Amino acid sequence: MQYVRPVSMNEHPIAKKTYIVPTPSIDGLVSRVKKIVRLRTPGAIIYALPRFGKTYGIRYVINELRAEYPDVVCISFRCLKKKSSSEDGFFSNLLAAAGHRGTAPGSVVKKRARLTERIVELVDRSEHNWVVFFADEAQRLESLEYNWLHDIHNELEFKGIRMITMLVGQPQLLHRKSSFIQAGETQIVLRFMLNEMRFDGIRSPEDMATCLAGYDYACYPEGTDWTYMRFYYPHAVDNGMRLEHQAGALWDAFLTAHNAAGFGFDMEIPMQFFAHAVEIALEENSAHDGVDFEFSAAMWDAAVADCSYVAGQQALHDGMVDVDTDSDMAA
Repeated sequence: MQYVRPVSMNEHPIAKKTYIVPTPSIDGLVSRVKKIVRLRTPGAIIYALPRFGKTYGIRYVINELRAEYPDVVCISFRCLKKKSSSEDGFFSNLLAAAGHRGTAPGSVVKKRARLTERIVELVDRSEHNWVVFFADEAQRLESLEYNWLHDIHNELEFKGIRMITMLVGQPQLLHRKSSFIQAGETQIVLRFMLNEMRFDGIRSPEDMATCLAGYDYACYPEGTDWTYMRFYYPHAVDNGMRLEHQAGALWDAFLTAHNAAGFGFDMEIPMQFFAHAVEIALEENSAHDGVDFEFSAAMWDAAVADCSYVAGQQALHDGMVDVDTDSDMAA
C-alpha cells in the first residue's frame, strides 16, 4: 500500500523542532500552576538545570491556561543578559511582551505608565481581574529589577488587578531567595517567591514511556489520523507499532552511555537530549519503514550517541556551561 503524507518531510513539526510533547514533569507543572492561579498566590519559583526544557514547558503551561481560561492574560518575557540594570530597557522589554506597539520613544516614567495602561486594557477585555507573568531565565534579574516588578505589582493591585508572577530559571533562583531573606527583603519573597517547583528531567522508564506516547497520539495536521509516528512509519504503525513500547530500549541506551562515561551521579535525562535522540531515530531510520519494521538496540544506541547526551552532561556537571547562554531547546 502506498501512503501519501499530508505535508512534506521538512514541513513536519519534528523536522522544524516546533512541537511539545507532554511529560510527567510538564503535567505536574500544569497542575501546580493552575492551583497557584486558582488560589491567586502572588508568585512562585520554577527551576531546573539547563537543557531540561523549562522554556518549552512554560509554553505548554500557557497553552493549558488558555484552554481553561480562554481570555486569560499571560505575559511571558525573557530576562535579558546585561552588564547593568536599565530601567528604560526593563520597561521596554515588558511593553514588547505585553504587545504594546511603539515602545521605543518616551521617558521611563511614560513607559511605566504605558505598561500599566496596557495591562489594565488587556485585563478589562477578559472576564478576570488577574494577570499571569512568566519571567524566563529569571536568574538574570537583578535586585533593582525585582523592585521595579514590585512597583508594577502595587500599581496593578491599586487598580484592583491581581498580579501572579512565575519566575522561571535555574537553581540560582533559590540562592537569590535566600539572599533576599537574609537582607530582610521580605516584600520581594512574599510577592514573587512563596512557592518553589523543581522541573525534572526523565528519571525512569515509566517517565520515558509517557513522553514517547506523545508521539503516538499527537497528530499533524491536527484533526487528521497522521500521528507523529505514523508520519514517519505509516506501514509499521498501521501494523501495530507504537513508540511507547520502545521506552525500555531507549532507557537502556541512555543508561549504557551514562555508565560507559563513568558518571558518578544518578541518570536524569534532560528533555533536550531525549527529544533530540527521538528525532534522530525517527528521521534516520524512516527509509526502513515496513510492516515488520522494529527499532533495534543499535539504532537507539546510535541516536543517543548522536544527540550528544554524554558531552552535554559532562559539560553541565563539570561547570563548563555558561548557564546564562542556555537556549533551552527541548520538546
